[in-house]
Amino acid sequence: MERTIKRLLLLLFFIGILFGASLEQKAAYQCSLGDKDSIYRGLNNFKTIYIKSIIDEDRNLRIKALKGIITCSKKLGIDHSDYTKELYDLLGKKAPTQASGTKSAAPSKKRVAKAGSDFKTKRAQSKKSAQPRKSLQVVGNRLTKVILRRGYIEFYFDFPITQVRQNAWFDKKSRSYKVVIEIPAKLATRYKKYRLRSVRTMQLVQSDAKHTRIIFTNPRSISISTKAQGNKLIVYLRKSTTAHLTKKSTKPKKVPAFIKKANKVIVIDAGHGGKDSGAVGYKRKKEKDIVLQIAKKVYAKLKKAGYKVYLTRRGDYFVTLRNRTRFANRVKANLFISIHANAAPTKSKYLMMRGLETFYLSPARSERAKRIAALENRVDMKNLSYYSKNVYLDFINREKTILSNKLAIDIQRNVLYALRKRFKVVDGGVRPGPFWVLVGAQMPSILIEVGYITNPTEATRLSNPYYQNLIAEGILSGVESYFRHNERY
Repeated sequence: MERTIKRLLLLLFFIGILFGASLEQKAAYQCSLGDKDSIYRGLNNFKTIYIKSIIDEDRNLRIKALKGIITCSKKLGIDHSDYTKELYDLLGKKAPTQASGTKSAAPSKKRVAKAGSDFKTKRAQSKKSAQPRKSLQVVGNRLTKVILRRGYIEFYFDFPITQVRQNAWFDKKSRSYKVVIEIPAKLATRYKKYRLRSVRTMQLVQSDAKHTRIIFTNPRSISISTKAQGNKLIVYLRKSTTAHLTKKSTKPKKVPAFIKKANKVIVIDAGHGGKDSGAVGYKRKKEKDIVLQIAKKVYAKLKKAGYKVYLTRRGDYFVTLRNRTRFANRVKANLFISIHANAAPTKSKYLMMRGLETFYLSPARSERAKRIAALENRVDMKNLSYYSKNVYLDFINREKTILSNKLAIDIQRNVLYALRKRFKVVDGGVRPGPFWVLVGAQMPSILIEVGYITNPTEATRLSNPYYQNLIAEGILSGVESYFRHNERY
């Protein structure tokens, strides 16, 4: 009788989930099931709730999400020590050590001992050389198979893929483009190299004890996207449709007259404001004042062109980073453009550092991107732990990243073209970076550093209404170029 009642309750709970239950209830139900696929879906749903809790600054929801992540991770045998530590920090308690019961994804001592014993036996049997080549001792979390397909590559693992990081840049030394995909997995060997039709080389490298890097190198720009399907990671290789930025910029084509611009909503964000002055540069010029002047000119030009435009701030007052993208989401913006001015790290570099740069959101870890992002993030991100920030960045929407990259290239190219009619301007390029003002945006979003406020020449120009007007013209042309190539009107 009790068993029948339990089954009936479980059935009612399942029906409730199918018809309008919350994501939290769905995640809890999925985690309670016996099969791994359902538990993984529950884990991913709890991670989605975790991100929402950070955006909404909801402490109680964050605690529930962390508890759910830990419960699912325990069932799957996944390391959850960082989540446990964060949960106990929120609750004001001391996190338990591994000895007191914290489950870890590390292999058991017996398995490691057995693997070590087998390895020693095989080594003793082989007498080909006095010092045989060492290989990685791998137990679990392995890359097991690589299959080369036409236009894409399939990577098979002995565990479900939940975290993939990607970064791309142009290597000036080798004069080649590089794309690096990092996965928390292990290789059976330390290094493997492939030659492909789509790209010059693909290398598999064990970057550290816990991470494998897939490195693509090519003389021309390449577009690479990833898709995780359980234990399989698919990497798509496509030829990039965007030419590399050069100092010679071609004049953009005019947008056809029939385009309905009124359907497009654009949010222009003037960085900093109020208590946050941003960078203070040459002759005490403040970043918050200059970028607001430029933002208003961009607003006016986009409005005149027929777009629906909003400003995140119209005066000298402070708006939190989260509220800027929240506003963009609320008005259902098609684009989010944040305007900032750069600053050199030391006085000795004031004259040396100059140029225009455009960034799109990515968990990039280059020193330059981190330094610039730190300047823009410093006021509003004090309450998030290092781990929370990195988890947050791991769940960036990949499709939006690609579109943001395209928007950044169009804006950079067109602003350079507008400014170089009268001025000599350094092209700082398009770069990925962990800018928190872009986190949470549900549309393509970029951050443009219009110049160095610490450089006397550029600071003087940035204060000049004529120069500001040219920047605004370039941003307008960049927006129209982006819509023309990437979105239907």
